Amino acid sequence: MFRKLLAGLLCLCLFCGCSASTTQTSKHEEKEKKTFTLPSAKIIDDIQERGYLIVGVKTDVPGLSDYDETTQTYSGVEIELAYKIAGLIFDCSAKEAESKGYVHFEPVTVANRETKLKNGDIDCLMATYTITASRKKKFALSESYYKDYIGLMVRKTETDNESLGSSGIQSLADLDGKIIGTAKHSTARKATLNYINNHASLSISPIFMEYDSYDELKEALVSGEIDAMCVDVSILEGYVDDSLTILNDRYAPQDYGAAVLPKNRALIEVINYAIEN
Repeated sequence: MFRKLLAGLLCLCLFCGCSASTTQTSKHEEKEKKTFTLPSAKIIDDIQERGYLIVGVKTDVPGLSDYDETTQTYSGVEIELAYKIAGLIFDCSAKEAESKGYVHFEPVTVANRETKLKNGDIDCLMATYTITASRKKKFALSESYYKDYIGLMVRKTETDNESLGSSGIQSLADLDGKIIGTAKHSTARKATLNYINNHASLSISPIFMEYDSYDELKEALVSGEIDAMCVDVSILEGYVDDSLTILNDRYAPQDYGAAVLPKNRALIEVINYAIEN
């Protein structure tokens, strides 16, 4: 009798445990099943009909958007985000979006990225594009998916490879009368001037020169044409070598966002959902 009672209690406990577990699992599955509802818009229909999303990205920013010529593959935060967006559009996982080729990456530079977006060569732009008030007037922008800062890179001294910078250049404060190189159409020049003007201790007047590409900027720095290369720190990290060094200065926070044409604003809903989740 005792054994029968014990067996009955054991079965009851197991049943209750399974029921609780099943309830928890059901709740978890219910939560997982709450999928994103795609907005009804022509841009979404166009992408689905075409069979892939076209994203403008850079090829030379390690950690964000970097192209490996050997493997012919892209990697970085912006690349992963692109696959997540495509996954939402084509109702699949980011991994599946990658394996099925639901994203086509279009290489862009700081000089041509806006033109490619305006011309319709790409559906969206994710290329270390800083969110600014003026850019919000031209394009529909997403929420920020990455924060960076403006930084400076200079030549190391020839006599001391461990030096923090070129002779006499240890920080932004040492660039009075010096030549700072920036990329055309970037926010670096304006951000640096604003930072200088807002800090009375920085009594300096540097000279600025603009270049079409980061490669040209680095060449100008190495050759001595400019005294410092001024761009986002994440970009500097892709160009530093044994002859150069990145200074400790960090200023003017840069919030990166994705950009689309105003008429394709519905795509921003998808992008923001991918960023938030």
